[in-house]
Amino acid sequence: MDSQQNGGEPRFNAPTIPLELRAFSESSFLLPGENPHEFELIRKMMIDEVRPETNIEWLWTLDLVELSWEILRYRRLKQRVLHEHRQSAIKAILLGLDGAGIPRRDAAYVEVQVGRSAAQWRDDPQAANEIEARLRRHGFDDHAVNAELYFQARTAFAIFDELMQAAQHRRMVLLREINARREFSKRQSRPAARADISKQQN
Repeated sequence: MDSQQNGGEPRFNAPTIPLELRAFSESSFLLPGENPHEFELIRKMMIDEVRPETNIEWLWTLDLVELSWEILRYRRLKQRVLHEHRQSAIKAILLGLDGAGIPRRDAAYVEVQVGRSAAQWRDDPQAANEIEARLRRHGFDDHAVNAELYFQARTAFAIFDELMQAAQHRRMVLLREINARREFSKRQSRPAARADISKQQN
């Protein structure tokens, strides 16, 4: 394996994907807006870490790359969910404040007005400052808003958590398979193991 010295530490070139397996390594499953360069970095880091030695290890490593990218994707989507649901959290709090004691016949009107206020909070920085100041006066600080935010996003969060946990589990299974396969190969390559196999065959 080629190596070079860098500050006294050996550095090894990354393994090259076998030509016959390159079709399996294409990043065609990336979603619009996802960065191919970032995907390549994930793939390089995974290949450098695992350093696959056989075709089956290469296939497993490419699966590990996709699973690692999926996990990163789900984490980013969770952040996006938080951003999108913050307006819903503001609306829910305002509705609790403005709708308290309102007759049922006026509830629909109040909800429309609160929806407009929440939209202004999103689009108008000055309106956002005024609404947030009002919320603080009523005891709704950032922690209270965040609590409502997580409540509003709970369903989407549960979906992404389930997807992330499934991908993490599959990744761990593949890593164990690679390690188990390598340990088995090491045992088979030892002289005592070869001798035992020869005796069993005779």
